[in-house]
Amino acid sequence: MKSSVLIKVIIFIFYVLNATDYQALNSWYHPHSVSTVGASSNLMSVESDRLNPAFVYNNEKSMNLSFVQYPSEITSQLAQIVYPQKEYILAMAIRHMSYGIFQGYDEEGIETSNYSAADTWISCSIAKPFYSENIQFGASLGYFYSNISDVSSILLTGSSGLSLKIPRHKMNFGLALRNLSIEVKSYSINNSYSPILLNFSTAKKLAYLPLSVSIDSDFNTQRKLENIRLAGIITLSNSVNLILGTSNNRIDQTSNNINFFKDLFADTGIGFSISTKQYVIDLGTYFYGTGGTIVSMGVGLKI
Repeated sequence: MKSSVLIKVIIFIFYVLNATDYQALNSWYHPHSVSTVGASSNLMSVESDRLNPAFVYNNEKSMNLSFVQYPSEITSQLAQIVYPQKEYILAMAIRHMSYGIFQGYDEEGIETSNYSAADTWISCSIAKPFYSENIQFGASLGYFYSNISDVSSILLTGSSGLSLKIPRHKMNFGLALRNLSIEVKSYSINNSYSPILLNFSTAKKLAYLPLSVSIDSDFNTQRKLENIRLAGIITLSNSVNLILGTSNNRIDQTSNNINFFKDLFADTGIGFSISTKQYVIDLGTYFYGTGGTIVSMGVGLKI
């Protein structure tokens, strides 16, 4: 009883003081996210601690490292460890987003020294059964540090989620609150506010095909639809999976011009996951309708 009241109080505080407009909170840090276009973690995702912490309960004991190359000089990295306990599972992660090095100028337009911009995000998550082994609850708390040259900003972040499994039908459902945050320090006098995201997700393993599919959607607190994503995993063998994903952004990225192949692969993610007894290697690519790409690689160690 006391723990449920505490959880409600924490969520209320983050809701009232929510002040997030930091793109790194919604960026991709692992090939699973790149391949599924950021879909929720009903199928498989090293980033379940960020997307829906309840699905951390599905992860085994492991260490994960990944690298994502965005267009230009923007990169992101992830280091994570998942540590199962008797009645719950813990996950700790460090995420880093680098925006590159820029040429500095003074007020008169004269070149000064170069400067950099980056975000660092440290988080800890917990997931455990809730009344039943088929119902899990998860929560995540984090420390987010953003800097541009010699100015910085600090956020306290949080997310929470529920998952429901229906083994008979090989289905699961997820509900998550994302973008919960309190701005402790700001490098701007103009605070920018973006709404908390409410994510609904479901996934099912098809009976007669080696395919699992998921669909999820994000809504803001004004009940406005932000995104719809469709993802799938095709089992090619016991150790190799093909991962695919797309979203409603495909409509905006399709130009209907003479470049057929750009339109065909607009807003599409594709990747492979190769698993051995001790290692997991993940590769992922995302295609923009404009022709740009995101490439990523991840390595997991089963410990």
